[in-house]
Amino acid sequence: MAQGALRRILVPLDGSGEAESVLPYLRDLSLRFDSHADILGVGMGKKQRRVNQLLEDYVSRVAANLNGDSIEAEPVLLFGTAADKILDFAAQNDVDLIIMASHGRSGISRWWMGSVAEKVISESTTQVLLVPSIRRRKTEAVWMLSFPKILAPLDGSDIGQAALPYVETLAARTGASVSLIQVVSPPGTMEASILGGSDWRKFVKAMNDAADNYLGGIAERLTDRGIKATYEVVTGDPADRIVEYAKDNEVSLIAMSTHGRTGLRRWVLGSVTDKVLHAARMPMWLVRSPKMLIPRSAD
Repeated sequence: MAQGALRRILVPLDGSGEAESVLPYLRDLSLRFDSHADILGVGMGKKQRRVNQLLEDYVSRVAANLNGDSIEAEPVLLFGTAADKILDFAAQNDVDLIIMASHGRSGISRWWMGSVAEKVISESTTQVLLVPSIRRRKTEAVWMLSFPKILAPLDGSDIGQAALPYVETLAARTGASVSLIQVVSPPGTMEASILGGSDWRKFVKAMNDAADNYLGGIAERLTDRGIKATYEVVTGDPADRIVEYAKDNEVSLIAMSTHGRTGLRRWVLGSVTDKVLHAARMPMWLVRSPKMLIPRSAD
């Protein structure tokens, strides 16, 4: 898969209104990238069960509606454990992006979207767009949604930059602005006492200067591509500051690597991402670095 390409998008649906929160984002991305969409339902038990027939009708109807909107969409019905079937289908069919809702309980297939999404995120080698679940009233129906402002938290490592190529492509296609942020955690009490007052201040300044140079170089590259980019170095707990920045600056999408370890303060981006996932109230685009990929074994 070429980085930044979205030729094929997988959308698991469980039949709930919450899960359908993803559809406006699917429409936007599919039309911008000319993507094929697979609408996946995962049934339980025998295909002849009434509940599975209802699920099959449901995913077929969703796909037909998308086809009517000039989106190439195909219904897919599989049987088994929801998360495993999503992961297997994505791996076996060269899916470029999985779009999922963060929560949702189905009246049809009865699997809990939240726990399924967590397993998919933790094991997927395919990038995932996780969308907060919102059950909209019919009068609130939204046909398309986009990402006018993208936040890309970075940690100074190559692994932590895994989402950056997709941020660049998305911003170039949509005209979105990009905010780069790096959070420098201050040295602990023990480190400060060892270094001493003046040495401690020099150490903190060196970390901030390194982060500033790093982000500045990336912002310059984005600007050269015609993308509006800003950057900021902040101090504090990485997850807390990322969530705070996203809220204060009305960010519409957070794009992060799911793993990464920086040479500056060695905070693990995987754990930071997990904390942001549970605290943020906006969509998150999650990408695993090729250096961290372990192919999913076939059954």
